[in-house]
Amino acid sequence: MGIMDNFKQAVTELTGQEEQGGEGNTFGLSPSGYPPDSSEMDQDDAFTEGYGYSAADEGVRVISSTSNEFGSRLSHAMDRTAGKTPVSGSGGTVIASGTVVDGNISSNEDLLIYGVINGDVLNANKLVIHGEVAGSISARDINLIDSIIAGNVVAQNSTEMTKDSCILGDLTTQNVVVSGKVKGNIEAKGNGIFKKEAVVLGNISVGTIIIEGGAKMRGFLTTTDGDSEVDEDLFPQK
Repeated sequence: MGIMDNFKQAVTELTGQEEQGGEGNTFGLSPSGYPPDSSEMDQDDAFTEGYGYSAADEGVRVISSTSNEFGSRLSHAMDRTAGKTPVSGSGGTVIASGTVVDGNISSNEDLLIYGVINGDVLNANKLVIHGEVAGSISARDINLIDSIIAGNVVAQNSTEMTKDSCILGDLTTQNVVVSGKVKGNIEAKGNGIFKKEAVVLGNISVGTIIIEGGAKMRGFLTTTDGDSEVDEDLFPQK
């Protein structure tokens, strides 16, 4: 069973119904099954706001882009789609839509993935994923945007995921904002924010928690609040 089949099965199990998306698929992605490529980007929108780097900028590598024009437009748009946060001064790496990597990836730079990775991803800085990863991922900060991760997720600082993202595995992080779907346990020593679109099938352990109305959860919930335990003496004795 492929990643998309696992995702579809997880969505059905968690919500009890199929998700309806854009034309050609059930997840709101492009008809090819990937996030929109350069042909679906608005050229003026990608160029005029001036975020990010061009493909020619030092330290930025566009891997397997279909053309120089696509690579430039993709790198211009990458920071708009990733919360308008520029990549670090040391440069960043972009794995373009349509690229399939069979094997593990290890990087010390900021990393933006639009393609498909069949292997683990280990990153020392910021990791932004719009595509699919069949393997575990680990980074300092992780941002999942309309992506599918079939493996465990570990972030040293923070993890954020949009409503059209899905994790099929355990999530371990310091702080987390969940708007998507998680089939696995979640552990966050700091803050946990679960938006109204969140769907979680698994146990949750967080320091402090905020749950918006509409969020769906099935499992045990534990709040540690800085690893302090609930004192049973607070309750009246029978």
